[in-house]
Amino acid sequence: MNIGVIGAGFVGLVTASCLASNKNPVTCIEINKKKINNLKSKKITIFEPNLKKIFEKKFNKTLFFKDNYEDINRFDIIFITVGTPYSSNKVNLSSIKNSVMNILKNYNKKKKITIVIKSTIPPGTTNYLQSKFFSKFKNLILINNPEFLREGNAVEDFNKPDRIIIGTKTKRDNIYKILSLYKSFKCNKFVLSYEESEVSKYYSNSFFASLISFSNQFAQLCDNLPNCDLEKINKTLLSDKRISISKTIPKLENYLIPGIGFGGSCFPKDVEGIIKTLKNKKINNSFLKSIININDESMQHGFKIINKNFKRNSKICILGASFKENSDDTRKSRTLYVANKLKELNIDFQIIDPKVKKLGKHKCEPFSKQTIKKYKNFILMTKWKNFENLYKLNFKKKIKILDFRRFFKKNKFKSKHVDLISVGYSSLIKK
Repeated sequence: MNIGVIGAGFVGLVTASCLASNKNPVTCIEINKKKINNLKSKKITIFEPNLKKIFEKKFNKTLFFKDNYEDINRFDIIFITVGTPYSSNKVNLSSIKNSVMNILKNYNKKKKITIVIKSTIPPGTTNYLQSKFFSKFKNLILINNPEFLREGNAVEDFNKPDRIIIGTKTKRDNIYKILSLYKSFKCNKFVLSYEESEVSKYYSNSFFASLISFSNQFAQLCDNLPNCDLEKINKTLLSDKRISISKTIPKLENYLIPGIGFGGSCFPKDVEGIIKTLKNKKINNSFLKSIININDESMQHGFKIINKNFKRNSKICILGASFKENSDDTRKSRTLYVANKLKELNIDFQIIDPKVKKLGKHKCEPFSKQTIKKYKNFILMTKWKNFENLYKLNFKKKIKILDFRRFFKKNKFKSKHVDLISVGYSSLIKK
């Protein structure tokens, strides 16, 4: 099948590259001039493990790039993967609507095309688009097909999905093309209504965000108690047979690790988006609001720990700029909050990150042992594997590491001069 992908951001580029690697001819349409010029020159500006390898292998073979919609009628399936940011107290759907308008402007009304919305959109949006734009075109089938790609694991998540959800207007809709495209994927496939499909994405992201805030609420308690380590307490919870952690959900534990809160492009935006949807429906949204409130409080709590453990004249090395490891995405990065607060207090600091060169107005340096050895005070913000090199360094004088991701283990350090302070482990209690 001939496939079109509208939008060459994170989701679009991963979708296009992975489908092209499965021998499908894929054309990615991107109207941002700077972005499309880079792509046509065989350059990708986002970091995602294994993406560059696939992109370069399939470039101009089964993977092509255009800056216009002229070839719309060649495609059997068109994926819409444009951004839907949360801004001005609502989900911004302008890019979705513009994409739809450009498709219809170039559509010849004869070709049978399946239009697939992968972008995360509020419940009711697909039905609105169907009624307003697509109902008059009998050869256009509109489907909602949410993505569940984790940054840092996106290629693997696309090629080995946990589930595929296909939202349709009615069960009589002709969805054979999309089912055929996904035939080789060995996972559960669900054919749902538009609304069920849309809600499924918010349901998933809100669930995992709630686990993080749940853990961080208790981390605040543990930090104010002596001899109280939330990491050990988590192990007691995960032994509960009702969770069956070893058999069914082995990665659930990752979302219960205490920290300084979640960032990135998905969780904050999607939780805010579903809060707004509930408000519009006049449904109580206090639970979901508490997820955001605790997430915000986690940053403030984190800075209390910094103030408690570092003097104002300290020189601090911040380890990690991206919101998570194996990604160069800095949207809603907790490091930016910490860096800005340190700058307000005139505290000297340097951010180290293997992929990010600049965070806001702050320059970042790549990891090197020479740079690390200049500092005695560290704040771990991102779990990059490179930072495990600190274990090997033989620090001659006392160093202090404030670990906001529970990344380091005290017994692994070669040096005996490491004072490791971990969030969720009595970090506000004088020891």
